Amino acid sequence: MSHAGNGAADPTERQPHESRSLGDHGREIQHEAEALATAVRDTADDVQRFLTEQVKQRPFTTLGVAAGVGYVLGGGLSARLTIVLLGTATRLATAVAARELSARILGHDSTSAQSKSV
Repeated sequence: MSHAGNGAADPTERQPHESRSLGDHGREIQHEAEALATAVRDTADDVQRFLTEQVKQRPFTTLGVAAGVGYVLGGGLSARLTIVLLGTATRLATAVAARELSARILGHDSTSAQSKSV
């Protein structure tokens, strides 16, 4: 019996996406996993460079942030106080970052932008 006119696919015909072997899929997955691993390594290197730069430029600030994060994550604060402090710190960090970003975009250094705002 022919399936030609009824719209049903012939089960003996292979679809293009089915023609790839399991080995092809495995190689594709391996290639994508290697690309992901490379991206993760590159990002980790960037984070390490950033943190190293911050420690060199702002050692006391970095120490304070590390101590505060360790204290909070260690359970040193109640949940309600933690939420309030993290919210305040986030707003403060956002304001500082926005000020520094606007200073860089405008071509000024951040110290002159801070002295003008004070």
